[in-house]
Amino acid sequence: MLELRGVSIDRGGRRIVDGVDLQLRPGEHLGLLGVSGSGKSSLLKLAAGLLVPSQGGYRNDFAHPLLVFQEPRLLPWRRVRANVEIPLRAAGCGATEARRRAGEWLERVGLGAQADAWPGQLSGGMAQRAALARAFALEPDLLLLDEPFSALDPGLRASLGEVCRSLLAQTRAALICVSHHPDELVGLVDRCALLDAGSLRRFDIDDRRPGQSRDQVAAALHAALVHPGVLSR
Repeated sequence: MLELRGVSIDRGGRRIVDGVDLQLRPGEHLGLLGVSGSGKSSLLKLAAGLLVPSQGGYRNDFAHPLLVFQEPRLLPWRRVRANVEIPLRAAGCGATEARRRAGEWLERVGLGAQADAWPGQLSGGMAQRAALARAFALEPDLLLLDEPFSALDPGLRASLGEVCRSLLAQTRAALICVSHHPDELVGLVDRCALLDAGSLRRFDIDDRRPGQSRDQVAAALHAALVHPGVLSR
């Protein structure tokens, strides 16, 4: 379980996360919604072990958290399959096992036919699929996505969200996904937390309320993003 109790984070003399309480259990999927500078990425880095809180209680029982950045960060001089193999080899996998797992996960994200392509030959959506394959091949128990689809058009965001949701169902990994696109989170996560100026303004927004469509939930999240007080408790 990941648990934050009154966590604040200061950077450069400025408080960017202020008194946040948060819990994430194994297998849960949480979205963090907020504008740029609201503290989303800092909370994600805290969960990844890249930051420590300035104050408050912090507990992370997840053994293998893995952070996926907005950019795919594929090595352009290595083929797609090799990009997935490299972190596996670094984690101790033998060459044969790394190649097998890389091929398996590229198939799962629909890139089996592109395994021997160069990254420069991939579209933006394909490159993000390769980044997801690289991440899931490492078998994280907590996947941390930092606006992974924000550079893509809405149609591609929806498609990649479906792929990610399918992979999460297969692996049962927990998820924290930060975004400023409400439509990116609806259907991908179980719960949403709205961050405004470093504070948690709203919790437990989901797309499973009776009679409420995904578009209606996305509209409610967008309204909360523009006017945080609308959904404040």
